[in-house]
Amino acid sequence: MTSAAFALALALLALPYPAPRQLQPTNDTKCDWGPVVQVDSPKGELKVTTAAGVVTFKIGPDVQVFDKDGKPAGAATALAAGTRVRVYYLLADGAKAQEIDLQ
Repeated sequence: MTSAAFALALALLALPYPAPRQLQPTNDTKCDWGPVVQVDSPKGELKVTTAAGVVTFKIGPDVQVFDKDGKPAGAATALAAGTRVRVYYLLADGAKAQEIDLQ
């Protein structure tokens, strides 16, 4: 195992949340989960009820959605209210989604 692969393996073991399907998390990556409240495609927003309350995530066309098996599951704009998701995001002028995993 190379030192870079070993460092990545250690970082994934130390995550305070389940590892994302594809995204390589950094120290700045955050994660919240819960049911979808609403998707506002024109605004590019996804609202999810989390333990802290309803959080609005910015979603763009490049945000990947994965099913429970880790396979691509379509666009974030197609998520239905009530769907349970885990959202990996960065705080950059709001919460900007990087990956969404179905639970």
